[in-house]
Amino acid sequence: MTFDVVGLCHREPDAGTLVSAIRTASPLSEVDSDDDRLLFLLRHPEGRVLLAIESGRLVRVPGEVRRLLGVEVPPPVWWVEGRAPDGDAEAESVAREFTAALVAATGGTTWASR
Repeated sequence: MTFDVVGLCHREPDAGTLVSAIRTASPLSEVDSDDDRLLFLLRHPEGRVLLAIESGRLVRVPGEVRRLLGVEVPPPVWWVEGRAPDGDAEAESVAREFTAALVAATGGTTWASR
């Protein structure tokens, strides 16, 4: 299982914005990218994965965010999803801080699986 977070961004988050939000959430962590899967992996300095972040996807369909997450966000919105290992309090904190920093930079709202 994972702890999931979603940044629902009013403006498209570019790579610089994503990296800045990652650094805000966990300044000492290492960041790997998987260009084939459009994925960023945020690793603790000891090597364990704290957060996997997918590149943003544009949602244009009215009601789609409500259908999927139960929150009303008018389109268009950029959906940036992150997954942290379940049961890791540090990873959950990093995930929450990442989405908060992301939507602070792009406008929008956050959603978390708990």
